[in-house]
Order: sequence, then C-alpha cells, then structure tokens
Amino acid sequence: MGYTEGMWTQAIANPDLQIFFGAESFQDSSANAVLTSNGSGDLSLNLASTKAGTFFATLPILARTGVYATTALAQEQFGTAAAQPGPSSVANTSGPLAMPGRPPIAGASMATVAGPVTGPAKKGIQIDSIDVIYKALTVDASTASVGLTQTAFADNVALAVSNIIAKGTNGLVKTARAGVRVINVAVTSPVMLTTGDNEVICEVDLTAGSGGTVQFYGVVVKAHYNFN
Repeated sequence: MGYTEGMWTQAIANPDLQIFFGAESFQDSSANAVLTSNGSGDLSLNLASTKAGTFFATLPILARTGVYATTALAQEQFGTAAAQPGPSSVANTSGPLAMPGRPPIAGASMATVAGPVTGPAKKGIQIDSIDVIYKALTVDASTASVGLTQTAFADNVALAVSNIIAKGTNGLVKTARAGVRVINVAVTSPVMLTTGDNEVICEVDLTAGSGGTVQFYGVVVKAHYNFN
C-alpha cells in the first residue's frame, strides 16, 4: 500500500527489530566503572581489578493501546453494527475480516469458534532475547549476570515488578580472552508489551578478577513489533 487517506494498521508483528543500547546508555550504580574510549569506535564502561559494576539502563518501549476505527480514519464499512467502520466501541463490531491473524490459525482461535476479533489491536514490542556484549581481559571475571524486569506504575499504588528475564548467570561466560563476547539470552515466555506507564530495566552485573579488567559495551534488544 503506497498511500492511503485513511489510517493503516497491522495485526501481525514484524520479527526483526534490533535496538543497540551502548555503554553510554547504562549507569553504574556502584560508581566503579569509567566510560572509556579504548580506540576509534571502541567505547566501553571499564572496570579495574576487583571492581564490581552494577549497570542499569531503561529500555524505551513503544507501547500503544490501539485506537477504534472512525469514518475519519478508516474508509471500509465492514463488520459493523454501528453504521461506521469496525472495530468500534459498539458491541458486535469488528474489523473487515474479524480474524485474529493470517493462517495457520489454531482451531480454537478461529472466528467461527472463538468469535470475531473485536476492539482495537494493541501495539507494542515483544522482547524475544538480548545480546550482552562485554569482555574480561587477562584474568577471568569474578561475577557475570544479567536480568530484565518490567515495573508497572499507578498513582498511589505500590510498584509492581515482574521478571522478563530473571537475574542470574543466564549463560554469561566469565573466562578471560582478548576477543569480545556477544552472549544471547533468550526470554523464556515472550509476550507483547503494550501497557502504558510500564518501565523495562536491564541490569548487567560484572566484577573484574584480581589483576584483570572488564569492559562492558552494552546490550542489543531483539524483538517483534507491530507499531503500525
């Protein structure tokens, strides 16, 4: 579709989003790391011998609640009991196909079984995995762990924190070598993040071994998205 005077939207998520969060995006709450240019194109948070770094970054999640169709936004007049495009806030209205997505569709999700899809499609990001980028030099690192959390904020309500990736070793390697490590950590049960007033925080903990150093470069978020 090259052009439309209405609003184009998608239900199926694209699977190929990658967002790089470099060393400058992270804060070390331990105040032990030094943001250092190790050379042209080589920027990292560096930890000296035995120093521990607790690195935090908030990942910007683009979440949308979805919007109802109106005659100003949608030109099609299908699937509606309201004399306007669906889906709308009126009961028994849906989009043109009333279907949950493209085939193959699970039998239990077919419109003939589960009923038509109603209401606006929610929009957001589904984090599938993250790449943690770092290296230990000369001496093995003492500790290496990573976690990913989601914090829900509501007025005058206690913070609700849930794990996307429970903090732990999660496959991070402490062995020293000259080359950088790019370790992929998968989300066990990825879900689309669409709720507003939610913060996603990545925490990476690294400790340099005695006589060694650690360089932390950042993380790459790999995700599905359906913003449109």
